[in-house]
Amino acid sequence: MVTDPRVRLTVQDYLDIPEEDENRYELIDGELVVLSSHSWIHQDILGNLMLMLHDFVRSEKIGESVPGLLDVFLSEHDVFHPDLLFISNERRRIIRSNGLHGAPDIVIEILSPETERRDLTVKRERYEMFDVREYWQVNTTAETITVLRSKDGKFEQVGVFGEGEAVETPLLPGLRVDVSAVFDYYVPSE
Repeated sequence: MVTDPRVRLTVQDYLDIPEEDENRYELIDGELVVLSSHSWIHQDILGNLMLMLHDFVRSEKIGESVPGLLDVFLSEHDVFHPDLLFISNERRRIIRSNGLHGAPDIVIEILSPETERRDLTVKRERYEMFDVREYWQVNTTAETITVLRSKDGKFEQVGVFGEGEAVETPLLPGLRVDVSAVFDYYVPSE
């Protein structure tokens, strides 16, 4: 689907994409962006994070965590597909059968060469603008997790966590995400 870059698309335009169009898209500030397939390493890291987060959230009964293969409607011009997200019981009302209608508490994006620039700039700005409480940027090259936390409506960097360290957050009290375990993935042959 080719769009005129001067036209700011809406959620309805996004929803009107024909079913036979096999591409996956995000709508970012009114611009339709084609999503590429993820690499093996990206998906292996996502699986590691998902297992850690999902098991903890379920056992503590503090909300929901899901991979972002669903629509996250942030505004009339923004529909994202973050890699992983957490929705607290407090924000559970945003969960609908067709996706999330509002900001999750935590958004996790695994940076890839195709998405890194967008994840670190415009998506960061949109997550901040629409009240995501924490934004985790998982850097597969440096094997680090950068945590940004909202304070007075602006993201502040909490830290950059690497090998041998653990990510902790007041949004998930008691959870310790072992960074070394996150980056314990299988390296496929070329």
